[in-house]
Amino acid sequence: MEVLARLGVETVVASPGSRSTPLTLAAVRNTRLEALSILDERSAAFYALGLAKRTHRPVALVCTSGSALANYWPAVVEASLSGTPLLLLTADRPPELRQCSSGQTIDQLKFYGDYVRGFYEIALPEADCDMLAYLRQTLVHAVSQSLAPHAGPVHLNFPFRDPLVPDEASGAEVISAAEMASAATVLTRTCESVLSMGRVDHVALERLCSHPRGIIVVGSENPMAGDESFADAVTMIAHKLGWPVLADVLNPLRQHAGENPALVAHYDAFLRDAALAESLKPTVILQIGSLPTSKVLRAWLAGLDAVSFLSTTRPVNTDPLHRVATPLYGDAHTLAEQIQHQQHAPDWVDTWAAAEKATVNRLDACMDSMDTLFEGKVAWLLAQHLPVGASVFLASSMSVRYAEYFWSAGNRAYSIFSNRGANGIDGTLSTSLGVAHRGKPAVLLTGDLAFLHDSNGLLAATQLAGSLTIVLVNNAGGGIFEHLPIAKMEPPFEQYFATPQTVDFAGLCAAHGIGHQSIQDWASLIDAVNQLPCEGVRVLEIRTNRKADKEQLQQLLRVMC
Repeated sequence: MEVLARLGVETVVASPGSRSTPLTLAAVRNTRLEALSILDERSAAFYALGLAKRTHRPVALVCTSGSALANYWPAVVEASLSGTPLLLLTADRPPELRQCSSGQTIDQLKFYGDYVRGFYEIALPEADCDMLAYLRQTLVHAVSQSLAPHAGPVHLNFPFRDPLVPDEASGAEVISAAEMASAATVLTRTCESVLSMGRVDHVALERLCSHPRGIIVVGSENPMAGDESFADAVTMIAHKLGWPVLADVLNPLRQHAGENPALVAHYDAFLRDAALAESLKPTVILQIGSLPTSKVLRAWLAGLDAVSFLSTTRPVNTDPLHRVATPLYGDAHTLAEQIQHQQHAPDWVDTWAAAEKATVNRLDACMDSMDTLFEGKVAWLLAQHLPVGASVFLASSMSVRYAEYFWSAGNRAYSIFSNRGANGIDGTLSTSLGVAHRGKPAVLLTGDLAFLHDSNGLLAATQLAGSLTIVLVNNAGGGIFEHLPIAKMEPPFEQYFATPQTVDFAGLCAAHGIGHQSIQDWASLIDAVNQLPCEGVRVLEIRTNRKADKEQLQQLLRVMC
């Protein structure tokens, strides 16, 4: 654990278990590490995931042998697909107790398959300096693999024989403190500097810059360089090329609108206007990161006869539309520095800006006059009234989609997070707790099903050093299914798709010692989120009508376009 601390790891999240005793004790006894204890391995993994998403540092997880590590699976998948560094330290039985019906024993070798960046089966521990040096160097490589250029989870499997607790009563010192310190010495760069960014191909760059009518599309992006720095780099690219920037809510751009007059946030609405969409067709598309959430935008892009370029910091395919596209490996800063100022089409950006402004004006007028509790207005209000610099976690399903529709651009410097690697609702609550841990006051926007799917995460609230406000939209079921053709089929729809639950959220919160407030009107919500508490967890429950929400959304989108 000392080696991990010297490599920049700050937090270890452990779940109780016998076989992992040596790992847990090592973490607890190291004063340079913060050791958290979370009962449920699934919640523990997502908690670590959220913390790693915010800090861009690897967080270590410790669990016992057997099915315990299987509970890490959903978080490992999300970490892999979203490029989030995790270290999975799983305890195991020694080789002689494997494949012989020994209790709490499964095959843990390469358990996570290709979803981890690396797997290491650690040798059985020996009190020997050479073995410590081997362990040190293995940990150095594991941390490096978890970071860059292709960040993600790394699995280290530790077999242990009994006894699992050190015999300190004997007073025997097998290895001296000086020898231990020497074995733990790490001569390597710090975690923040382990980066390898390529340079953009100049021929590809010339082709990119030869088009006066292009667009920049930025999807889910959690840049290691920092939100403001990333936003500045994309703004520079847009300024040099003279192109508009279509920014998903899941990247820093909408929260750092700054000096970028070409920032477009409401493309999903006005691209529904066929005539306007036709007039806005570009000849080239620069996609940075993954594609945005919007299905309307994706359908429009798929129908374009345009040259495409894919800019990414990771060696992954970011184009589900399967266009003829040129990859540009490197970060936004590299691209911004190498692009030269180009001649602009006179009215190209102005046309996009006018469409955006008109849409915002219509949206704001509709929202201002709306008194009924509508799920989409929650996101619209949060964008305006949360404290500057707050962290925001958006649950999958309708929460992130409403934010995509209605979260307008501004300069309030929110940091936006979401589990959109695999797009699942797994671990929503636990991940948001991790985002909030030792960070700025955080807000989770979630529906009732995503919250209940991870309600066991409430057990982890006792470990939180920080503040999380949960804005819970309770519409008695899965609102996203209302937008699918299956919604017209009854009786199976309600029971098997919408799946309304009957949980008393106030009672659930009371059972965990968490504050609960029922929000009855918009003024109460604004008052509750204008200032966020410094510590603890609270739930703000807003009840809406699922079917009315669907009708209201469709009406708003018609008005906006």
